[in-house]
Amino acid sequence: MRAAGSAAAAVGDLVAVGAQLREAPGGDSLRELGLGGVLLGSGVLAALPELVAELGVSRGCVALLADCRPMAGAEPDIKADIETRLRASGFEVRRATIGDSSASVHADAPTLAAATELCKDADLLISVGSGTVADVGKAVSAKTPTVPHVVVQTAASVNGFADDQSVLLVDGVKRTTATRWPDRLVIDTDVLSLAPPSLNRAGLGDLMATFTAPADWLLASVVGQDGSYSPAVVALARRHVDELLDAAPGVGAGDPSALETLAGTLTLSGISMGVAGRTSPGSGMEHTVSHLLEMADHDGAAAPLHGAKVGALSVLAALLWERVRDAARGGALERLRFPDVAPMERRVRAAFATLDPSGRVARECWSDYARKLQRWHDSAESVRALPAHWNEIDAQLDELLARPQRLVEALQAAGAPIRLSELGIDEATARWALTNCHLMRDRFTVADLAFLLGLWEADDVDRLLDDAAALGAGL
Repeated sequence: MRAAGSAAAAVGDLVAVGAQLREAPGGDSLRELGLGGVLLGSGVLAALPELVAELGVSRGCVALLADCRPMAGAEPDIKADIETRLRASGFEVRRATIGDSSASVHADAPTLAAATELCKDADLLISVGSGTVADVGKAVSAKTPTVPHVVVQTAASVNGFADDQSVLLVDGVKRTTATRWPDRLVIDTDVLSLAPPSLNRAGLGDLMATFTAPADWLLASVVGQDGSYSPAVVALARRHVDELLDAAPGVGAGDPSALETLAGTLTLSGISMGVAGRTSPGSGMEHTVSHLLEMADHDGAAAPLHGAKVGALSVLAALLWERVRDAARGGALERLRFPDVAPMERRVRAAFATLDPSGRVARECWSDYARKLQRWHDSAESVRALPAHWNEIDAQLDELLARPQRLVEALQAAGAPIRLSELGIDEATARWALTNCHLMRDRFTVADLAFLLGLWEADDVDRLLDDAAALGAGL
């Protein structure tokens, strides 16, 4: 039996979650919770035909969107298992296979176009897989909003299954794009337990950002960059993460109870992003670095798992927060910089020139950064008053941030990577991504504040990595 206060119980009663958000201070400014329902637990995949009937689809064609990777399941493959169940209920099933022959899927324009064509005229869309497949499915679903979309989650690898946003490649740059809430999310813990342990450990890593990203969101609010900060949303995202850290050894060992806690907590994190209308509750500096690493050339090697990178990078973000808070307490806020446009444009273009000689990536990044820089100048008066209010802000940060050592201990307990080198990321690429992470998008994070304080140049990155090494983390 599930504990009444567990993450699994919470996602099983989305009506109550929605009501709590509406009734919270500032709840009227949040978006409606659009996720239609969640099935989470052992054996829930067996209820898929009944779930489809609940959506009003009794016959017709089901497009089964997935990559070509074999996945263990009740049948030789979980996708074959789903297809067998649906055919037995009278449905025609059309495989909509995306990605290359190695099962690598990129959420770029050609993949989205191919997926849309493969799913055309279907009566129901079912996405089966981990993060990128779900992102593509939500993007396809946004183009056909009258066709129900069910996401079958095959690993507890990221928090992006349960929201209405997808991370897509736009002109070579990772961008969070509005798509569509799934009508149902199916998370069978028996399926999760069959996933490679590295995937579920990556889900734990993705949630480490919950101890840094909300602080970035608060910071963006107080410096006039983003007025959407919501304590209620942060509370929802963080509600069960402490419980999850205690269960970290079980996540690494594939314990069913720990995986259920992980999946439920990831789902709540995803919902928090959906109702906020942005990924800020679970995405800050650590994600900008991760996106740059994903954009960089890895010489054809398999890309490291997103959540695994986020976990290791959250330690670095937590360390940078410690450094920035120490500097702010020491009076550094009196020396905030307001850079001119021309030198910053040169800096952004130079940072990304090696990624794409055509300049397309640099143009996209500058387009975003220029808006952030303009807001910084527009808010100069209130920003200059920041020192007078810092003690109050610092007290709020105490409630949002965790000690870097705590994150390291949780990742170690789960057997998750804490060094970027464990993920095959070379030192030069890691340093480049860290140094330039604040230049790739218009979201304001602790790295932006560090840069504007004069604390985020190459030497500062080196010193931060030395601090991380002392914890057994970093490179």
